[in-house]
Amino acid sequence: MKDFWGISSATERRLNRLGIYTIKELALSSKEMLQKEFGIMGQELHQHANGIDFSRISDVYIPSSRSFGKSQILFRDYTSRKEVELLLLELLDDVCFRLRMHQVVAQTIHLSIGYSKQTGGGFSRQKKMGRASNLSQDIFPYCLTILHIYDSGMPIRSIGISLSNTSIQE
Repeated sequence: MKDFWGISSATERRLNRLGIYTIKELALSSKEMLQKEFGIMGQELHQHANGIDFSRISDVYIPSSRSFGKSQILFRDYTSRKEVELLLLELLDDVCFRLRMHQVVAQTIHLSIGYSKQTGGGFSRQKKMGRASNLSQDIFPYCLTILHIYDSGMPIRSIGISLSNTSIQE
């Protein structure tokens, strides 16, 4: 069921606990019961399962703020934090270049680190800067702060950075 729009793995488990295992069962289930369990989302799931969609295709979605990011799955596990910092700076330089090309600055940094397959896990955190920027030298210290606070020291296999809360550069 999780291949259906609006149904994540967690939603599928909740539906299963209600005795709903197929889209047909979802379509035939009580709207009131779904709304009690999921709120407004329950009503939307029921409508969608019955082929009802009130979305207006003509409405153009214009995001209030774009984000720019880059991530990389590394060829090997990295244990040296100095090497990780260098990789992070390379990714950040690329993202900042794209910000400058679009003539925007960003104020929020989001850093994601994935640990080795052997250890699993990782972290994903964000931090808002005091003022927006599109320069690596302004943003990198914030990245290092996030890395040093949340990193558990495990071997790193993936790294990602995104910059959001963008505005036009003045």
